[in-house]
Amino acid sequence: MFVRIRKIIYAMENNLVLSAIKKGFLLVIPVVLTGSFALLLSNFPVPLYQEFLASFAGGALLSLLGFIVGATTDFLSLYLVLAISYFYSDSLAGQNLTLRMTAMVTACACFIASFGGAGGSLTLSCFGTIGVFTAMVCSILATRLFFLLDLGMYRRYRSYAAGNDIHFRSSMSAILPVVVCVTVFTLGNLLLQKLFHVGNLNDLISGLLFRAFGGLNGEPGNGVMFLLLLDLLWAFGIHGGNALDPVAQTVFTAEGTAGGVITKSFLDNFAVLGGSGATMCLLLALLLVSRQKNDRRLAYSAVPLTLFNINEILVFGLPIVLNPILAIPFILTPIFSMLLSYGAVLIGWMPAAQQAVNWTTPVFFSGYLATGSWHGTVVQLVSVVLGTLIYIPFVMLSERLKESRELYLIDELTQDFRRCQETGEQPRYLERTDSLGVIAKALAGQLRADVERGSLPIHYQPQVDAQGRVTGAEALLRWRYGDSAVYPPVVIELAQEDGCYQELTWRVLTTVCRDIPVLRQGLGQDIHISANIVAEQLNDPALTERIIRLAEENDVCRSLVLEVTEETSLVNLPHITANIERFGSCGITLAIDDFSMGKTSLNYLRNNHFHYVKLDGSLVCQVLENSRSREIIGSIVALGQGLDFQVIAECVETGEVRDALLALGCTVFQGYLYSPAIPREELLACGKELPASLPV
Repeated sequence: MFVRIRKIIYAMENNLVLSAIKKGFLLVIPVVLTGSFALLLSNFPVPLYQEFLASFAGGALLSLLGFIVGATTDFLSLYLVLAISYFYSDSLAGQNLTLRMTAMVTACACFIASFGGAGGSLTLSCFGTIGVFTAMVCSILATRLFFLLDLGMYRRYRSYAAGNDIHFRSSMSAILPVVVCVTVFTLGNLLLQKLFHVGNLNDLISGLLFRAFGGLNGEPGNGVMFLLLLDLLWAFGIHGGNALDPVAQTVFTAEGTAGGVITKSFLDNFAVLGGSGATMCLLLALLLVSRQKNDRRLAYSAVPLTLFNINEILVFGLPIVLNPILAIPFILTPIFSMLLSYGAVLIGWMPAAQQAVNWTTPVFFSGYLATGSWHGTVVQLVSVVLGTLIYIPFVMLSERLKESRELYLIDELTQDFRRCQETGEQPRYLERTDSLGVIAKALAGQLRADVERGSLPIHYQPQVDAQGRVTGAEALLRWRYGDSAVYPPVVIELAQEDGCYQELTWRVLTTVCRDIPVLRQGLGQDIHISANIVAEQLNDPALTERIIRLAEENDVCRSLVLEVTEETSLVNLPHITANIERFGSCGITLAIDDFSMGKTSLNYLRNNHFHYVKLDGSLVCQVLENSRSREIIGSIVALGQGLDFQVIAECVETGEVRDALLALGCTVFQGYLYSPAIPREELLACGKELPASLPV
């Protein structure tokens, strides 16, 4: 079941339309929260506070909060058009930023055209929560149409204006697609007016929703339908509260319900406890049973906002969006709470909610204020307790699914990275916006935190001579994300993209230099331990001096080996030779990693700058069946004997491979035949000599 659900979530997250809508709402969350905070501050239900707002500086503070609400919430649909179009155009525009920005502006123009423009039914309220549905539809359709016209059928008719400014030429080339897009949406608005006798697309959608609610018999049916649709929209990444606000303001007013029980005040105070989905119950369930550190940290950060029914952090941060497990209690719990409260009113135990209470009023206070009775608070308390019990099993199941999904995505990331290694492509995972980008950002964030804390697990893979004696070991990072081991080259790639690779290298070197004295006591004073650096770091004089000071402070200069990967050329780096000589003068030796397949100049071997050369693993793996690989290895070994450097073979996994290497003159081996990379204590337990083969 987990595999099937995981695939469904993966497909939904990578659907361009759903992903763009979800990310668009995420992008405008700061705007939504700013407006919510301003509304909260201006409507905080304390009489003395309200008197202070009204009197302070002649009401200037109250006016300021009103302006903030007007600048944020009242233009939410317009911001949403830009945000959704921005993400949807990502895969369509490629690297053409000008074309992407033009598509966003075009989507805005089409959004306005769908209301008929200034000469139609457009009012300021259309840019607020009322126009959310229209904003979503226009941003997707207009952006898609723009790129269809620009990149497809109208390519040959573009206007390539003369001029040296490339941005001017790009703008001129987009004239025809923009004209066609705006014309199509304007004609669509006129068609809606003629066929359906409505002012715009938003009126048509609202009318359909009103008819859906008006066709239901009885208040519970209306309430259930409203909550079902409200929370279903949230589950798909659509801000349900903003999208259905016109319905709530019309259908569930005191006039709209003809004095019935289920009014907007009733729903706000007895169904959406803590926000849509009764997120107060979700918050408590997370605090009670969550085992994941990130989820608990998120829950703690969401407490202040959830108390005032602001739930965007939990809904989009956990997330609820596109999460089929948590979507179930998210939809069911408010319906259960509404029916429970409705029953309490029917039997006469709780008064109906007659008093309009601002939606930012905290739970328990709002129940009392809405009903004028402590019974309202008790009903809310019972609803919160039972709602939390509903959420708990789903939270536990969701965390199990999340762990399984993370394993799946880490595996997908690893496979993609290996593909990039084979093709020579630069992945740049932290710039991606798909599922691989999401998991890459999660890994990079945790990696940076571990680097800053210095909690990096270092293992050692022994290097063994022909007699089975341990002569050295290579320090290898074995970092884990939760309980999942992460492919080490992926860790390095993410550290380099994130910018923490330099600090990561330093943490590893610090650990190695502190471990070497312990390893010398257990494995012999002549043991050497190698740590990896890249050519750019070897070219850094400041880092060179820093490493030397570290080695001297721990008295490990004669035992420390720096392995330099051969992926990057050493020839054109100006400080390489001086830094190598500086290391050599202090007794720190160097090794070339993955020799024979890269760009290292043989001059560094001729001048005896490197004391160790590690054969490329792909050569070693082919030594039995590929005669050319055997010839190359034999030549490198002979070169080592002539130029006085030690050749070490990596990836030695079988006795047959070791024997073939011995026949070619290679006498030092590293690989699973002897041992994988193991913690320091396990390496010390093995002692100075290893058997011919250790269990992996």
